[in-house]
Amino acid sequence: MSTCVLEENAIEIHRWLLLLVAVFASAFSIVSFLLCDIEQATVSILGVIGSFIAHLIHRRGFLYGSKLFNAIQIIIMLATISLLTGLHSLAFMYFFPVLISVLLAFQGSEKKTGYVLIVIILVFLGLSTVIPEPLSGKQWDSNHLILDRSANIIGVAISCIVILLFLIKTMNKVQQHLIENSNISKENNAKLVAADYSRNQLMSVISHDLRAPMAGAIMTVEACLKEDTSEESKKEMLRTLKSKASQILIMIDQLLDWSRSQTGNLTCNIAPIPVEHFESYTNKWTNLVGESKNIHFTTEFDFKEGETVSCDKNMIETSLRNLISNAVKFSINGNTIHIRSKIFKNKRTFEVEDFGKGITPAQMKKLNEGVSMTTRGTNNEKGNGFGLQLVQEFLRRHNSHLEIHSEFGKGSLFSFKL
Repeated sequence: MSTCVLEENAIEIHRWLLLLVAVFASAFSIVSFLLCDIEQATVSILGVIGSFIAHLIHRRGFLYGSKLFNAIQIIIMLATISLLTGLHSLAFMYFFPVLISVLLAFQGSEKKTGYVLIVIILVFLGLSTVIPEPLSGKQWDSNHLILDRSANIIGVAISCIVILLFLIKTMNKVQQHLIENSNISKENNAKLVAADYSRNQLMSVISHDLRAPMAGAIMTVEACLKEDTSEESKKEMLRTLKSKASQILIMIDQLLDWSRSQTGNLTCNIAPIPVEHFESYTNKWTNLVGESKNIHFTTEFDFKEGETVSCDKNMIETSLRNLISNAVKFSINGNTIHIRSKIFKNKRTFEVEDFGKGITPAQMKKLNEGVSMTTRGTNNEKGNGFGLQLVQEFLRRHNSHLEIHSEFGKGSLFSFKL
């Protein structure tokens, strides 16, 4: 339990003590006056005044002084009443709930003060046994003694019940505090594990998957700079360079998006986006990634002018980009890829269909289970295993999911609805 919680409980028990002493002292002063016990009534009234002074000290901002003054005046009041009424009145029993209250009220650096006060209380308890006879003549009356003892038993019982309720309340607060701290620790631990996993994955991809196309791009540029390179060769090399740059761009985008999704730093901003925007984005992207394999694309977006779809623009762009790049990766040179979008049952569907390698049953099982996996493409292209994972994660944030229909050796159809 933290020091902050201990201090909060100490302040609260002090407030309870101020209220309890004021109420009990007022009640006993009234009862004592009714029983014509002026001495006990006077001491009780002084206890009310002492509680009021302690309250004023607390209002001034002197918490420790208020607690110390209140504890000392309670001890003096109870000691005086115990000596006046004698051992048989049972007034000394009030010291026991006071002992518990002092332990609760003085916490942290104030504990030593609490221990000193406990020693003082024990000394007064000892004096109660040494001087068992009452100093007040009123207590020699047996009827008065019976009434006084009954009042003291009721008062002590109420005090103990109040302190017990406070302890239950305090324990519930402490338990809630511990549960909250435990949940925060679990969340922080999960974030650390995710961050560590992301870092390891990023380092692995950067050191292997990104390094190869970067090295290839540099070699292509060097070859283009040679004076004996023909114009035709330069054009072919530039097409190769464009392809490698596209691969690098795809990988970097995937890495950044995947890293943000793993560490919880990716927000989903839903807004109405024109369907025309996604058609335009798709056409631009297909021109960029399809040239290396001479892939032919057919794009069919069926929509009305001004029609929109509610989604996070960046997430859906990334999803389409990954699905198109994935289709290119597993298509054979010269193949066709169909990209479609239409309204189906009040929802807009997006489809990317290729006629390439297809997916094996084992690979399909891993995809459905959300397991990260990477497979080389038809031209031995490498992947990082994040593409479809990202798509599935982004679609989950749109209360959607990726539907996959594939037959090994014949191609695949990827679709989702918004």
